[in-house]
Amino acid sequence: MLLVDGGMMSLAVKAKTTDLVKCVVVDGGELKSRRHLNVRGKSATLPSITDKDWEDIKFGVDNQVDFYAVSFVKDAKAVHELKDYLKKSNAGIHVIVKIESADSIPNLHSIISALVARGDLGAELPIGEVALLQEDIIRRCHSLQKLVIVATNMLESMIDHPTPTRAEVSDIAIAVREGADTVILFGETALGKYPLKAVKVMHTVALRTESTLLYATSPPVQFAAYKGSSIVHKTGSMAILLSHYRPSSTIFAITRDVRIKQRLILYHGVRPVFMQFSDDADETFS
Repeated sequence: MLLVDGGMMSLAVKAKTTDLVKCVVVDGGELKSRRHLNVRGKSATLPSITDKDWEDIKFGVDNQVDFYAVSFVKDAKAVHELKDYLKKSNAGIHVIVKIESADSIPNLHSIISALVARGDLGAELPIGEVALLQEDIIRRCHSLQKLVIVATNMLESMIDHPTPTRAEVSDIAIAVREGADTVILFGETALGKYPLKAVKVMHTVALRTESTLLYATSPPVQFAAYKGSSIVHKTGSMAILLSHYRPSSTIFAITRDVRIKQRLILYHGVRPVFMQFSDDADETFS
């Protein structure tokens, strides 16, 4: 079975030659350009980073992007290769691994710091496994104190409609309760008719869900409730560390680096603040 666009269309392979595959349409629909193609139960034998990707990576380095999300990662080799390149380029860009391939599941321990891309993951694996894998990946990321993101199909209906389904609202709430640092919209804002409404819905549901629980996870140390903490740091690492322990109130991370401020937005409970520092600490705090 060939699945197109995360399973929106499906084709049954009937015959193949060296450069041609003949299929029968099982579930039809409108075939748009640049759609993903998956084979149920199998991953493509393609490199995680192609020659075209390296061109895009260089463009991102030149233009100081904040993150790279690497697609269809099978093991840690591609991640280390990219990180080595970024280090040599003195780029300071962080890497997120998109978990969307059946081959990535046995290697989760080595490639974690993850974006759970459920569209392609659900196309390559049995659909009933996706929710269990999401919970497992979030739990593993927490144990390793790594960033974890949940994405794909979160408000899919809002591509064409001004209100979400109740199932989609529940989906966002579940991701928040399981402890995701970040939830992301894709098609809803890239090509949807109601991008601003979609963002507002996601924001509202996430905030309302967070207000009902002190901790979405069971971190190794639980901080007592307090109104908020302020951290002044050059790299943002202390704010990130605190975030993984899930304190029950906001972490204000004060930095003089705009790029660090932008990166910290992804982390749970962190509100980054840009501020110019003086060499005199007393003057800075005054």
